[in-house]
Amino acid sequence: MTNRVSLRPTTQADEAFAYRVRETTMRDYVIETWGVWNAEEARAQINENIRSLKSKIIVIDGHDAGVLRVEEFDTHIFLDQLWILPEFQGQGFGRVILRQILEKAKSGGLPLRLWVLRVNPAREFYERMGFKVIEQTQASLHMECAPSR
Repeated sequence: MTNRVSLRPTTQADEAFAYRVRETTMRDYVIETWGVWNAEEARAQINENIRSLKSKIIVIDGHDAGVLRVEEFDTHIFLDQLWILPEFQGQGFGRVILRQILEKAKSGGLPLRLWVLRVNPAREFYERMGFKVIEQTQASLHMECAPSR
């Protein structure tokens, strides 16, 4: 499975694809949470992530399949985006990617943190992968997977 999944840096040419991934995977949850989808804001954030070289394209079997954004801090690693198109979901690819990030966090002795909208069923995936809720807001759950000692 691991050899079927790779990452590549995003380029400006990926803007439309990255937007499609974000809209496909997040739009319904955003609308359910806040009542509106702001396409202009979503595009601006994608452009900023591409310009700042913080995003990667998830490639599965040679096909662009999603977007990943991870930030490293002195105190923790933050998984900001793990968006995989529906046709590639449920096949273990997200688990492969998340395990690699968890291994990196563990080797550095750092927790891996993320947040997920309360209405997003991805919460169950993260819980299965060992994440615990450490903080809650009305809209989201902040989760962490602490490194095992």
